[in-house]
Amino acid sequence: MVIRAAVLAGVAVLAWQAPASAVSMSMNWIELGSITNLDACVAAGEATLRSNGLTVLDRTASAAWGEHPVQDELYAVYCVIDRGIAVITGAGADIDSVDTMVTRVVDGFGRSGPGPGSGGKPR
Repeated sequence: MVIRAAVLAGVAVLAWQAPASAVSMSMNWIELGSITNLDACVAAGEATLRSNGLTVLDRTASAAWGEHPVQDELYAVYCVIDRGIAVITGAGADIDSVDTMVTRVVDGFGRSGPGPGSGGKPR
């Protein structure tokens, strides 16, 4: 009981100190088409983020990460090889901006430049 009260008090303090801000998220996915291995998928994700003007951050074993160079927005391309898809997510304050960028990344996935023509099929 004491631990639960301490945790609730800590959460209340953090909530009071945190600035009010909303985060909007957008997500879509695309079939990988001819991409059949994890490294190639993550590399395609990095290239697509970069070609859409995003700053590429560290990559993980199964995801490429990028951020908008001016706006406070974060994007990720998660590769799910065993399902043959890549999941593209974005988060930021402006849902219109985030949704537009997620669509651009989906449309350009697997190409060297932004836009449609990846060969994969968005869902």
